[in-house]
Amino acid sequence: MPLECAVSSAEDMILRKLESYRLGGETSERQWADARGICLANGSSLDTLHLRTWAPRLNVEYLFGRLLSEVETK
Repeated sequence: MPLECAVSSAEDMILRKLESYRLGGETSERQWADARGICLANGSSLDTLHLRTWAPRLNVEYLFGRLLSEVETK
């Protein structure tokens, strides 16, 4: 019997972390650190078009911009 499991892309995980961070009052260091870690781990392989398309739709565009600025300085 095959095992089924849901898999999320790195981009979707980043967006979900940023959305959770925003909805939590932007106080969860865990959510921010997770989003940052995913960005750093995936680097240039991230689909930035997907992220730039969905960030405004999820109202996290400003957080995505902040995240990019932070990881680009590393």
